[in-house]
Amino acid sequence: MTHARSRFPIFWLLASGFWLLASSALTGCQAIGVISQALPPPTIIPQYKGLAGQSVGVMVWADRGLRIEWEFIQLNLANVIHTNLTQAANPKAKLKEFKGTTFPVLPRSIIRFQQDHPETDGQPITDIAPRLGVSRLIYVEVEEFSTRPDGGVELFRGDATATLHIVEIAPDGTAKVVYEENDVRATFPPGAPKEGRPTIGDTRTYQGLVQTLGAEIAKRLVPHAEEQ
Repeated sequence: MTHARSRFPIFWLLASGFWLLASSALTGCQAIGVISQALPPPTIIPQYKGLAGQSVGVMVWADRGLRIEWEFIQLNLANVIHTNLTQAANPKAKLKEFKGTTFPVLPRSIIRFQQDHPETDGQPITDIAPRLGVSRLIYVEVEEFSTRPDGGVELFRGDATATLHIVEIAPDGTAKVVYEENDVRATFPPGAPKEGRPTIGDTRTYQGLVQTLGAEIAKRLVPHAEEQ
C-alpha cells in the first residue's frame, strides 16, 4: 500500500508537467498569432523612384467623347493626383522618394495649355512635355470612364481604366517615356455589384470614381501599405 501511494503523486506531477508544457506551447502559438496581427502590413515601394529633387507636373488626356460627357474630367483627375503627390512631398511625410520634389506648375495651368494648343492633341507626349516647364511629367491617358454599367438605367457603378506614363525631360529639352503602366483600374463604390446600385446618382459616382482613380495612380508613385 505504501508503494502504491508513493507512485500516485509522481504520476500526477508528470501529468501536470505535460499539461503545463502543452498549455505553454498553445499560449506561445496564440501569442505569435496576436503579434503577427499587430504588426503593420508590408510597405509597397514604387517601381519608379525618379521624382526626388525634380520639378513635377501632372497632365491628363481624355478623348473628345469623354470631355463632352464629363467637361472637367481632365482637371478634376489631375487635381486629385497632384494633391496626393504634394502630400507625399510634404517634408513632414519624410519620404525619401519625394525629398526636394517641387510642383511649380498647377494642373489648371497645364489644362489651359492644352486648351490653348489643341494641335498638341495628336502629338507625341515627348514633344509636348518639354514645353511645360517641369523636369518630370506624370501623364495619364483615360481609356474608359463610366458611371453606369452597360444597360443600367437607374443603377450606378463607376468603372475607369487609365494608362500611366512618366516622362523625363533633360536639361537640353529632350524627353523620353521612362515608365509606363497600362490598365490602371478603379471602381466606385467599393464592393458594388456589377449591375450597380440604386440611388447613388451620376454626380456622386463621378466624384467618387475620380477620387479613387486618382488615388490608384498616385499609389504607383508613393510608398504605401499593402492592402490586406
